[in-house]
Amino acid sequence: MLKEIICDKFKQKRVEFHRGLNVVLGDDQGSNSIGKSTFLMIIDFVYGGKDYITKSEDIQENVGIHTIKFCFVFDEKYYYFSRDTVNTETVNICDSNYNIQDNISVDDYTRKLRRLYCFNNKDVSFRNAVGRYARVYGKDNLNEKRPLDLVRNERAEQPINSLLQLFGLYGQIKELDELVKSKKDELKALTEAQKYNFVSKIGATERRSNDKKLEELEKEKKKLTKELSEGLLDLDSEKTELILELKREFSTYNKETKRLKAKRNSLSDNLAGVKTITKKDIEQIQKFFPEVDLVQIQKIENFHKEINRVLNQEIKDELLNIEKTMNVLEMEKDKISIKISEITNTENFSKVILFKYAEIQKEIEMRLNQNEFYDKKKLLEKEKNDAEERKEKIKKQKTNEVQEKINNKLETLNNKIYDDAKIPPTLEIDKNQYVFKTVDDTGTGASYRGMVLYDISILELTCLPILIHDSVLLKQIEDIAIEKILEIYSNSEKQVFIALDKSSSYSRRSQEILNDKRVLELGTDGNELFGKSWSKKLSTMK
Repeated sequence: MLKEIICDKFKQKRVEFHRGLNVVLGDDQGSNSIGKSTFLMIIDFVYGGKDYITKSEDIQENVGIHTIKFCFVFDEKYYYFSRDTVNTETVNICDSNYNIQDNISVDDYTRKLRRLYCFNNKDVSFRNAVGRYARVYGKDNLNEKRPLDLVRNERAEQPINSLLQLFGLYGQIKELDELVKSKKDELKALTEAQKYNFVSKIGATERRSNDKKLEELEKEKKKLTKELSEGLLDLDSEKTELILELKREFSTYNKETKRLKAKRNSLSDNLAGVKTITKKDIEQIQKFFPEVDLVQIQKIENFHKEINRVLNQEIKDELLNIEKTMNVLEMEKDKISIKISEITNTENFSKVILFKYAEIQKEIEMRLNQNEFYDKKKLLEKEKNDAEERKEKIKKQKTNEVQEKINNKLETLNNKIYDDAKIPPTLEIDKNQYVFKTVDDTGTGASYRGMVLYDISILELTCLPILIHDSVLLKQIEDIAIEKILEIYSNSEKQVFIALDKSSSYSRRSQEILNDKRVLELGTDGNELFGKSWSKKLSTMK
């Protein structure tokens, strides 16, 4: 567990923690900008977060560069670290006097915490799990209607996947998801190979037609072999037929080359024809239209430039593909020209027959390749679809299991608070979407209470090691519920960090808990976290 946090810039240099509830207490005036939320953000920083640096610009400006020192204890063994506000991607490993012995990356550090906390589920990221349940003013996970979300507009399936990971139920889904991705990659590679090997796409009708044509070609090949052995072939007619076939093939390649040349010229013209408004153009506009909004014109022009930049890159990529294809076509045409020349000039009977035999074999291979690509693509599509169906089926089973566990725990916790007098909040998961609500109670207090109970449920049901709850959540909840919630926090075997103020406004029992579990008390007039206050619109000290 987290044992202490030390900072030379704090008014109270050292803050010690214990198991269960740890309270950062404000004054009875409910003063803002004294550091309650900031200190909770520092705890999140200690657990590998970055928001303390990225979302507390006023602190970095007014306090300056500073180092946060902290200690964990596991099985009576102490681990000392420090982290400064400059080298944000590094955590220092220290001795018991906080002298730096070594340093590691933040990712390696959170992996170390994962091991120390026996965070055994291999599918869930330690930082991702802890970050979702560190709810501090200034972070993006305070939407009481969306308690599973880590940030606003999070990708639809991610909150559900993270929840399944935390419950240790994502392994089989992950395997199937990787199988689906693998099949998609194979399909993409097959399509690319088909594109550059000039194996034309065929459908079911062409697939059946190929089978029929392959039978005919095999018969023709056998007939040719037989006629050759019996001396029945007419050399001149065979040469003429071969040359005509080769010329037809040459013509096909030639038409495709001309089409690509026309496309290349058109794209090149588009690339060369892009124009932008110059400073001189703007001056001319202003000369004739003095009232025009030049700022708006410039904004529109900047937008056009960005669109042109994207389109130009797409055109360049397409031109590169066209050049590659044309080069392949030219090589094929050269091969055909050489074959025609050899047939025309040769008087060798066996060579002509060999060419005819080769052309038949070439067409057989071409149609076999078409069939092979078609069959392989169909098989991959079936395997992908089967894996997707299995994944969705298993995911549905696992989400139902998690949903039932959470809702049962929510009901238990809600009954502890209200003695069965109120309806508990519920979580409903449907595929990659979810709804979290309290039926017949849409008030702000009920919504925040629901979020707090949801977090406690996750703390008690999973390997999640800590909770961080800011006053912005708790002050919305009615006093009778706060008292019971504080008792639940206090009885936890894990660590819970909260911030609250105006303890005198709560019940006597709540005041007792808050004062007993207090680890840091903040106020005004030099009693702020950093011993001073400053006024900034973007201040995250609360």
